Amino acid sequence: MWIGFCWVLILFARSSNGIYNGVEAKFDFWTFIASVWVNGYQECGGTVIDTRIILTAAQCVKNKPVKKITVRVGTPDIYRGGNVIKVTAMAVHENYKEWNNDIALLWLEKPVLSERVTNIPLPFKEPSENEYPSNAGWGEKLLESYVSPRKLQNGVTKIRPRSLCVDELVEPIGNELLCTFYAENDICPGDYGGPLILANKVVGIAVQGHGCGYAILPSLYTNVFHYLTWIEENSRELKKNN
Repeated sequence: MWIGFCWVLILFARSSNGIYNGVEAKFDFWTFIASVWVNGYQECGGTVIDTRIILTAAQCVKNKPVKKITVRVGTPDIYRGGNVIKVTAMAVHENYKEWNNDIALLWLEKPVLSERVTNIPLPFKEPSENEYPSNAGWGEKLLESYVSPRKLQNGVTKIRPRSLCVDELVEPIGNELLCTFYAENDICPGDYGGPLILANKVVGIAVQGHGCGYAILPSLYTNVFHYLTWIEENSRELKKNN
């Protein structure tokens, strides 16, 4: 019992606010995660879903010159290790607006899969209420602090009824979004575009936190299952044209 209590203390002693209330990630479980850079700055997270395709949020790359976007993969450190690869094409959802249709695909200059970089499958169904998926990212430690952790952070959240987000955020939440909230776990700027993982599938894309854990409000993720056809069609077009 005392040993278990000590482990809890160690866990919280290592905690960081990057993924708010998260801990330093064991990278062996996150080899599919990517760091998306724009104009030389770490902007967002992303997910390797194919040998040359990164899944991310539209808000991260819309209206940004492709030649200014790069991706780092194969490392938990956003400044060292892994590989930095240029993005040469992208597909941004044609109806993206704020949180709606917040999804994009990045086409990389060369294949990235290796011992340190894996792809993760897409879901066969959307997660159910009260399931506990994991999130990860290099987001800000505090809201508007503009300081990100160097090492990847991860946490756990909980799928909630969409009605909770409607009531708390006073915003319409449809099937294109997942509503999450759990014990002050939150996503912050810099985490957006990153993955929400359940049963070894990428079920969500981080698109909006609220107060980096200081506001007791739910977070929003693009519901990947809702966009399977869009992902398939646009992946095919990227492969065909590049």
